[in-house]
Amino acid sequence: MIPVTYNGTNWVKADTVNNNWYDYNRGVWANAVTIKDATKRTTYKNAAAGTTIDLNYVNLMLVWIPRYSYTLRDKYGYQIEGASTPSQATPGAFDIKFVDTNTTEMGSGKYTGTTPTGYFTPSSFCWGNSCDVESTRSDSGNIELPGIWISKFELTGTINAITSVPNAVGIVTQSHSSYFNNIKTQINGSSGTTNYGLSGTSYDTHMIKNTEWGAMAYLSQSKYGKYGNSKYTNANKEIYINNNVNYITGCSGGSPSASQSSSCQYTYNIETNGTGASTTGTIYGIYGTSGGIWDCVMGNLNNIVSQSGFSTSTMPEAKYYNKYTGTLGIKGDATNADGTVDFYGDSSSNAGSWFYRGHGPINAIASGIFALTTNNGAANSGRGSRLVLSVW
Repeated sequence: MIPVTYNGTNWVKADTVNNNWYDYNRGVWANAVTIKDATKRTTYKNAAAGTTIDLNYVNLMLVWIPRYSYTLRDKYGYQIEGASTPSQATPGAFDIKFVDTNTTEMGSGKYTGTTPTGYFTPSSFCWGNSCDVESTRSDSGNIELPGIWISKFELTGTINAITSVPNAVGIVTQSHSSYFNNIKTQINGSSGTTNYGLSGTSYDTHMIKNTEWGAMAYLSQSKYGKYGNSKYTNANKEIYINNNVNYITGCSGGSPSASQSSSCQYTYNIETNGTGASTTGTIYGIYGTSGGIWDCVMGNLNNIVSQSGFSTSTMPEAKYYNKYTGTLGIKGDATNADGTVDFYGDSSSNAGSWFYRGHGPINAIASGIFALTTNNGAANSGRGSRLVLSVW
């Protein structure tokens, strides 16, 4: 991968030596790209910092979510200057601290009073078949991760040639199994090396899990994300909706509740109406978490395959999906476990067996990073997905 930063006009190769790549205190989350052309890949790898990256050669844009522990004050978090009083409609901030792989905290994720306590390290930062159960997280087969890379945009290109880039039509009309299998086949192993430049054995690329969505949501709802960005106040602390009905990635309606539009009103690089649709309120965040396409995520109720395209004999290994057995909730997944599923008035429904996040471009009030629904896992014209790259 090539580390990148934005110079106000273009994405350029980042200066990693002098630490001019990221600054989470300013909402500058680390970004990187993969290059589809092997020759151009080598050129960029050897290029000097500041070299412009031609997005025509990029097939994946990725954003780093560093490993952290979180806790939530009272019911709705704490208030940051410029924000509304914390409530369900205008929730406050999560307390978040970044930690290394030697630190795994198992607190309640809640505190009262003014001193943060009860920190919890989400299972999204653990890779293995028994990470979601606190009593088995320390099993020898599980690996604690330093963080995860999440695709900056929903999947674009075609289901046979997956990309994640801005200003492109998102892939829709695929079942849960189609998204899952094609990500695995194309971006791991020899195909991943040839087409994306990934190599080695200490990584796995997969369809995003529900807990991994939660990790992104909580970081955004903290001083390190859009909630903490001083350019936005009161209701505009919420991530702006992608209200484009044609599923163009990186679009913004310029507010959290803009009505649907057939045009891309603001592109992802327009301050602040466009960048307000990212998880940071800057160009360095993740886009399409409110509106755009319903994101299919790997969360499932009771191993019910329904119309997902999986069968009882072809369900993935446990590490590739979050299994729920009744009342929704795994701590840190932005659902009922922390009482966050209705934050900002985002929609919630649990009438099916497979999980979807973010809502679409039509119902502006219901859309948002905390929105959740469940359905049958079948292909649908309004359902897309995104990928995660876990490294250890």
